[in-house]
Amino acid sequence: MEKKKRVITDFFFSDIIRKLKIRWEKFPVVRYSFYFSAVFILLVMLLSFSSLFPRFFVNPFVPEIGHRCPINIIAQKSIEVKDELATQEAIQRAKASIPLIYRIHQQITQKGIREINQVFQMVKEVKSEDIPKLREISILRKMLPFISQRTFQRLLESPEGAWQYTHSYSVEILRKIMNKGIKRNQIPQARIMIERMATSLPIPQKYADVVRELDQDVIKPNQFVDWEARNRKVQQIEEHFRKSPIYIRIEKGDLIVPKGKIVTRYDLNLLQQLGVIYPTPTLFTAAGMGILSLLCLGILVLYLSYYHPEFLKEEKNLFLFAGIFLLTILLIKVTTHESGYFAPIAAASILVAILFDARLSLIETAVLSLYVGLLTSEVQAMIVAFVGGAVSVFVVSKVSNRFHLVNAIFSVTIATEMTIISFFLIENQSGQLLRNMLWGIWDGVLGVGIPFFILPFIEHFSEIATPFRLLELANPNEPLLREFLVEAPGSYHHSMIVANLAENAAHAIKADSLLVRAGAYYHDIGKMRRPYFFIENQMGGENPHDKLNPSLSTLIVTSHTKDGLELARSHKLPKKIQDIIVQHHGTRVVNYFYHQAVMKEGIEKVNRDDYRHEGPKPQTKEAAVLMLSDTVEAATRSLPKPSHSKIEQTVKQVVREVMLDGQLDESNLSFNELNILIDTFIRLLSGMYHNRIQYPDLSKIQQPDERQGQTKGKVLQFGN
Repeated sequence: MEKKKRVITDFFFSDIIRKLKIRWEKFPVVRYSFYFSAVFILLVMLLSFSSLFPRFFVNPFVPEIGHRCPINIIAQKSIEVKDELATQEAIQRAKASIPLIYRIHQQITQKGIREINQVFQMVKEVKSEDIPKLREISILRKMLPFISQRTFQRLLESPEGAWQYTHSYSVEILRKIMNKGIKRNQIPQARIMIERMATSLPIPQKYADVVRELDQDVIKPNQFVDWEARNRKVQQIEEHFRKSPIYIRIEKGDLIVPKGKIVTRYDLNLLQQLGVIYPTPTLFTAAGMGILSLLCLGILVLYLSYYHPEFLKEEKNLFLFAGIFLLTILLIKVTTHESGYFAPIAAASILVAILFDARLSLIETAVLSLYVGLLTSEVQAMIVAFVGGAVSVFVVSKVSNRFHLVNAIFSVTIATEMTIISFFLIENQSGQLLRNMLWGIWDGVLGVGIPFFILPFIEHFSEIATPFRLLELANPNEPLLREFLVEAPGSYHHSMIVANLAENAAHAIKADSLLVRAGAYYHDIGKMRRPYFFIENQMGGENPHDKLNPSLSTLIVTSHTKDGLELARSHKLPKKIQDIIVQHHGTRVVNYFYHQAVMKEGIEKVNRDDYRHEGPKPQTKEAAVLMLSDTVEAATRSLPKPSHSKIEQTVKQVVREVMLDGQLDESNLSFNELNILIDTFIRLLSGMYHNRIQYPDLSKIQQPDERQGQTKGKVLQFGN
């Protein structure tokens, strides 16, 4: 029962989804994919949110002191003002840099010496009285508790001479050490010095120990910070900055009070001087920004829908494009806080031009430039961003190696700098020129450098055929091509010939010749699975098809496109090359085996469609060019004695058959391009399969008389 309920529920929801999909597909713009709707909504939401807090307003408002500023406030004019905050920070830095001034208090030194003298004086007095020794020590300990019992005992037992030099050395060492100055944290080091000096005295050890113990007990810190001197220094610093405060020049477009900052009296005074008065953002403001974002996004949507409808069918490409677009919007939001001229539009333009299409990149550049103007409120920044992005598109739209990206750095930087200089000449703002030019250089370097570093990662994780990836795949040292050469040498050689033919043909009609060449290299890799079932790999040996049924032979031959697709996917070849592999035969009939089947079973019992390739038909000009190149090359190679007239007749016949069979209906090839291809094929194939002179049989030529030895200086001549 539960299973039945689940089946009914699944059917119910699947029916709802099916109906929604049918209704959705009625819309002319977004009828291609459900994924597009998700991307579209995400873009609208994020872009609208990014525009909720613009950097320009027109109606006045007065921020309150002590309250947070609700918006970013931008300077509308240039002015020099006293920067109290910077001045206070400079004062604090100067104060922090003042070294501590220490002063030695000699009265503390003298007090320590007096304590030493007092010890010896009292010992002398007690010693002169006739009382027991233990009583003497007890009396001294009560009067001078900081002196140890052992020290008193040694002093009481010492003779007059020892007593005197012990007293003298104690005072001398204490004075010498304390005159150098002792800080609070230096007492342990001072006691170590006393011990060293006492040990080196030329007196018995027990009296040296008395000197050491007395001085270590008496010594105290006598070097302290002279705060009065430091305060005088601080007053001098404050007086200097009071007379010479720090002034700053605020340029038009600078951020004065950031959103969320507590407004101070200084901020309000600065805003009054600048005349910066802005309104608080309202729901209407947010709605207006959302509509502007929607209109900008609509430009991209309409362009993709009407000029690149196939783009919307590729969810991976759609999400990659959306990711580049949204990431650029985020970077614009972040980087333009530093300068309106530092917007990474060139990076997005280059990525889209290389990964997708140059015209799409131009449209995207225009839309992103509008966002720069919207988020910075600077027309100059918007124009600089568009110029840099547009130049980068033209520079990299026909790249053939990675070094062209380095050239793009110079081109974009020069174009950006020239635009910035033109605005300087118009507005004559010399204070901003150097700063803006530095930002323009960074924009050019990073705008081109970012794609240079991230393109390899995009190529690895996506199936997009960039020019760089195609060049790498066209390298004969690619592992798959080396395997192809070993496993199916005849098919490999045929692919190389077709590649040269197809590349020149694609170039003649301005198609993607690099894609055609790379596709030609790999279009027959599926033959590696069963190489000896294809005539070019049989090396004159037995043909296995002679023992097979025509229908089975057809199945084996036509399966090489599926096998090739599996190999291409396992080796992560670009999607465009995978498409060429499965489309290069279209749905053409395998005429050889079809003819055999008809001769064997009769035309009434043979279904012609059973002997067709599975297709699909070529969907692009590049796939169509490869199909025609592959077909005419094979047909021409089978001619017994190829001549220019035979080649011309064969090429025209093959192209006509392919066209009448409907194989080119979905490729977007025009009749004019078809004629150009025919002429190109005839010219190239005539050069490849030209007539050659017949070399003479050297065995029939009269040789010199061997009995006369070697021919000396004689030359055999053939012909004229």
